[in-house]
Amino acid sequence: MKKDFIQNKLIKTLGAGLLLVTFQACTDLEPNFQDSVSSESGGSFTGVVSASASLEALYTSGDSDGVGLFRQDSQESSYALMEVSAENIAVLTRGADWGDNGVWRALHNHTWDPNHFYVLQAWNRHNAATFRANQLIDSRSSANPSELAQAQVIRAFHVYSILDFFGQVPIRGVDDGPGVDPTVLSAQEAFAFILDDLNTAISSGNLSSNGPNVSLRPADSGADRAGTLSGVGEAFARFLRARVQLNAIHLVGSEGDMTQVISDINAIEALGFQLDGIGAADPDNDESYFDIWDPANNTNQEVIFMLEGDVRTRMYNQLHPNQGGWNGFVTLTETFRLFGTDDVAQDARLGLPGEEVAGVSTGYIRGQQRNVSGNNLTDRQENPLVYEDVILTNLEVNNERNGIRIVKNPQRAADGNLPGDTFRDFTWIRFADAILMRAEATLRGGTGGPSALADVNAIRERAGAAPLGSVTLDDMPDIIARELNSEGVMGGRRAVQLRFGTFASGTWEMKNVTDAFRVKFPIPAAALATNPNLIQNDGY
Repeated sequence: MKKDFIQNKLIKTLGAGLLLVTFQACTDLEPNFQDSVSSESGGSFTGVVSASASLEALYTSGDSDGVGLFRQDSQESSYALMEVSAENIAVLTRGADWGDNGVWRALHNHTWDPNHFYVLQAWNRHNAATFRANQLIDSRSSANPSELAQAQVIRAFHVYSILDFFGQVPIRGVDDGPGVDPTVLSAQEAFAFILDDLNTAISSGNLSSNGPNVSLRPADSGADRAGTLSGVGEAFARFLRARVQLNAIHLVGSEGDMTQVISDINAIEALGFQLDGIGAADPDNDESYFDIWDPANNTNQEVIFMLEGDVRTRMYNQLHPNQGGWNGFVTLTETFRLFGTDDVAQDARLGLPGEEVAGVSTGYIRGQQRNVSGNNLTDRQENPLVYEDVILTNLEVNNERNGIRIVKNPQRAADGNLPGDTFRDFTWIRFADAILMRAEATLRGGTGGPSALADVNAIRERAGAAPLGSVTLDDMPDIIARELNSEGVMGGRRAVQLRFGTFASGTWEMKNVTDAFRVKFPIPAAALATNPNLIQNDGY
């Protein structure tokens, strides 16, 4: 067998081809989508060359194509679609910085079209990953039971992402030639496909049932990730199944199985995952909330899955160049003000003091910024670098200071400064997110877990906030925002708004378009041109 670059086949496989929108940008917006597929010299598929290497690629492939699971750390692609388009994050143009031909403004304003760069990028990446998983799952690839179960869960994630964004999912068989147009699954068919993969993997018993007290990654590069926090195990699979059921109202137009959501979160809890940092019960005797995002330096009971990603994309994209960043992203001021404090000396998440790392505090960052020596910083025009707590009014014209930043990553490099390009511990799935799903599922009629109030107050207790006396379903969007803002969790803020009917119809800072059809993104124009089985979503 050999690896051949088969461009025409990939055009059909991905449904969007290798056609890319290219433009000048202040960040790396031009990934190389060249890819290879396993083939005999005659073109027939006989299995991947190495099942273990193919599985590792499903995790790590990214520098050239962004396909690997670990590329969920990116500020582009899925993160752009699920966070920048929602009432969460804005990307402000500051002078010549962050214009990027309007791609960020179109997402925030809900004016994207079928040629939008990040729409195409997300489509390409998730479809390419799905096809690679199809190859590994095929019996001719001879994956062992653990490899097979992990691949099924990873495929379920990518199919879920395509369904979530686009409402229909093209599936190419590994034996289909370049002249065969991929079959397109309807929303109902794709939903069933996802659950079948997850149910099969979970019931097989071949996923690791590890709890939190395991290694972050394998000791040897390229070794099986099963049983580590960067390997897909039972907890990851159950978390994803719960998320899919919770989001069914958006995915297929009917309520999912809320009791299943609760059952899956209960099972994750039974594996030993819990909220970290609750007083004397804190397992590492360190009551810092922000240690959750520093798993390499702290014992941690909350992290369910860690990406070997690049934490800088969620730090530096918000920080000023004089703090080592590139100064585009901010959290919406309206979201910041959910937290009920105007004290700039405190973290407004729920009133916690913010730690400092190399002069940068953690939590919601506003006010005068200082360097590691405690000296006041200025912007590039020599104005005091004061992050301003003001309602944002314009995406296109901004100074270098307006907007509140949010940093939840107090990681330290070996020299005590902010991490360099080798720092890869990126908390992606954590137990607080899981129990927020359980609380919402309970309020939606599911049974079998603690009261929703108990779950919500557990998070508030950890944050040092007064307990609530009651909680309703309508309270949940703000409760979720307080805990998960900007994290880029699976599905993101967009999924929450879709469940509660506020994504397309709602308005927020600098967003006034209320087109109902924008609950789905368009099928990329290049995909429609290569697969006649695809049907453009309404409104585009």
